[in-house]
Amino acid sequence: MKPRLVLVGLGHGQLEILDRFDELQKSYDVKYIGGEEAIYTGAFPQVIAGELTDATVHLRQDVKPIASRLVSLDPISRVVKTETGEVPYDVLVLATGAVSRGVGLDIKPMTKEGLAKIASSDAVTIVGGGKAGVELAFACIRTKRHVTLYASDVLSDLPARVQRTIKRHLVRSGVTLVLRKYERNVLQDGLVLDASGVVPDGWWREARLAKAGAFIETDRYLRHADYKQIFITGDMASRLNGGVDAVRSGRHVAAYLLGDRRPFRERTSLNILLTLPGQALLTYGKWTWHGRLPNHVKRLIDSRYLKRFHS
Repeated sequence: MKPRLVLVGLGHGQLEILDRFDELQKSYDVKYIGGEEAIYTGAFPQVIAGELTDATVHLRQDVKPIASRLVSLDPISRVVKTETGEVPYDVLVLATGAVSRGVGLDIKPMTKEGLAKIASSDAVTIVGGGKAGVELAFACIRTKRHVTLYASDVLSDLPARVQRTIKRHLVRSGVTLVLRKYERNVLQDGLVLDASGVVPDGWWREARLAKAGAFIETDRYLRHADYKQIFITGDMASRLNGGVDAVRSGRHVAAYLLGDRRPFRERTSLNILLTLPGQALLTYGKWTWHGRLPNHVKRLIDSRYLKRFHS
C-alpha cells in the first residue's frame, strides 16, 4: 500500500508541489486540503496600482480538495482534523502560511474580498514601513485620494541612502509619511491596511509544532525538528525568508518526496518591490538597484508565475 501523503494549504510552495502531482501519485496516495484559488502575494500590489487586472492563482483542475481547511492537527497520532472529518497521514506538507498581526485589514493572506475593499476605498492608512508597506503605499497612491503610511522607520534593513531616496519618492508621490508607531486610537484616514509584518498562527502551538509566538523550526531538509514526517514550506518555517523562499521550499520538498535527498540550500533572497510608475526597487541582501530594469524583471517574473498557475 502506498504511503498517505496529505498536502495542506495553497501557499506558493504548495503550488510547486502540486505541479508534480502526477509523479507523486505514482509513489503516494495523495490528498489535498485547502482552497481552490489564492492571491499571488508578489503581484497583488500591481492589481491595486492598475498594472494588472488579476493576481489569482488556481488549484489544478484535476486535483479535488477533500476538505477546505485544517481545523487541528495531532502529530503524535498523525491525523489532520478538517471541517469534514479526520484525515490520517504518513507524510504531511503544510503550506498554510503565517498571518497578519490584526492591526487592520489583513494583507496576509490577501483575498479577493480584501482587494475589493481596497479598490472601493478612496483613502487608506497603511501600517508598517517594511517592503510590504512601502510597496502598498506606492501602489495605492496611484489611484487613491489620500494615502498615509505609519512607520517608525522605512526599509530599516537597507542602507541609509536607499531609505532617504525611498522616503523622498513616497512624499513626492503624495503619500503622507508619519514616522512614528501607529496607535489604534489615532484618527486614521480611510481603510487601515496591516503591513506591519506576519506572526505565527495560533494552531501551530496548539498542535505542538512551535512554542507560543514562534515560527516553526525545521531541519535542513525542511522537515519539522521533532516530527520528521511533517514538511514545512513558506513563511511558516523560521529558516525561510519571504515569497522567493516559499516557492523554492516547495520545489525542494517536491524533489525530496520524489527521491532527491539533498538538503535545502539557504541563500540570500532576491526581492523586487513596486515603486514609481515604471520603476521598482531590487534588493539582494544590502545590494540595491532602483530603476526601470528591476521593474521589467519583476513584471517578467510575475507574469510567468501567473501564467503557469492562473488556469
